[in-house]
Amino acid sequence: MHSSLFAESNTDLSGGKTTVFNSGPNAFGMPLANISRTNRRAHVVGNSFFNKNWVFSPSSTTARDGLGPLFHARSCSSCHIRDGRGAPTNEQSTSVGLLFRLSVPGKPTGDPVLGVQLAINAAPGIEPEGVVHVSYEEQVIGLDNLQTTSLRKPKYDLVVNDHYGTPHPKIKFGPRIAQQLVGLGLLEAVPEKIILDFADPNDEDENGISGKANYIINPETKRRELGRFGWKANQVNLRTQTASAFLRDMGITSPIHPVEDFTIPQKAKIKINSTNDQPDIDQSKFQRVVTYLRTLAPPAQRNTDDPSVKRGDLLFNKIGCANCHIPNLKTGSVAAIDELKNQNIRPYTDLLLHDMGKHLADGISDSMASGSEWRTPPLWGIGLTKTVNGNSFFLHDGRARSIEEAILWHGGEGSASRKEYTSLSTKERQDVLNFINSL
Repeated sequence: MHSSLFAESNTDLSGGKTTVFNSGPNAFGMPLANISRTNRRAHVVGNSFFNKNWVFSPSSTTARDGLGPLFHARSCSSCHIRDGRGAPTNEQSTSVGLLFRLSVPGKPTGDPVLGVQLAINAAPGIEPEGVVHVSYEEQVIGLDNLQTTSLRKPKYDLVVNDHYGTPHPKIKFGPRIAQQLVGLGLLEAVPEKIILDFADPNDEDENGISGKANYIINPETKRRELGRFGWKANQVNLRTQTASAFLRDMGITSPIHPVEDFTIPQKAKIKINSTNDQPDIDQSKFQRVVTYLRTLAPPAQRNTDDPSVKRGDLLFNKIGCANCHIPNLKTGSVAAIDELKNQNIRPYTDLLLHDMGKHLADGISDSMASGSEWRTPPLWGIGLTKTVNGNSFFLHDGRARSIEEAILWHGGEGSASRKEYTSLSTKERQDVLNFINSL
């Protein structure tokens, strides 16, 4: 059991000295409690670029033009609402908080026609790539104490615009819901050795948990480095994560990705007349957005004196949830900004890949991550999701409508904990849920 590592005497302090005590609608949008004056200024400027809609170029608003020509959303905040999670649907239609990664077996660059991510929007005079319609079917399942509950299984209908050609017949598309952004700078500052100490790819301790590291080529250093961000741990740090989101989600080039990523058929159809060889977002503005993400503070845990929460904490460990959702980590003495150094944090993640079984698999591999492997999502702040985002959609595609549904979808390495959870009494299950909602 890993839960005693780097124990923090005050369990309220999810992010050590960076923790903020805010449980309202803006709980995910607060700067680090210990932020410096200089980084607060960068945080404010970065926040403005994160929230404002980008526009097509050429435009009189040159500081914010460069959107598209193919894109998914107009701003970072339109997917990460109030720095929180996206939603899979919005008033009976697909939400921009849900996007689709594309893959073809044996082709790491995605579909030859549509690329690696579906662009549902486009600039005037440009054709979007298509749209995905989402529907659900209910599945009734039994719990070990003879109760039943219902899970919803998503179904996706991809409607492709044939303007650019016909996609590969074996195309696969993987739904990805936007994740909450609190504490990212702290997770970036956790030393690689601590993460790798939790890895057990061959399950040598025979506990059924095989945490595996993902390694990706860093586009800046050109070196193979440990991944720790994204649903598949496919981004090595917040600079590469931010640059990828600008490019894939909004069609905005950056110092890391200075060229639009079009497929050959798209290049033939999209004519860009530009004499500006500079990226759409320059280094200064880009770095301020990165600093904004690094300085979003995790909210404090709540209700820690509640007897039910205390019992749920013990049960969370007893049934094995803490084997992947590691409660305690510590940031290193080296960090992107000083405020993040040497903090005892409680994110409830190991930042490693785990096989979650066939029911959550989408068949899309990502570097060393298989189609059924997912990075353990941090749990800090999870109980404030409804308050911040107005919904409680969880898992990589938002299929789960509650924390309990998310638990019941666990397969593969999560099967044993799921079974332990279903065998608990109604009161004990509520204790576990009350604990998770306190985070």
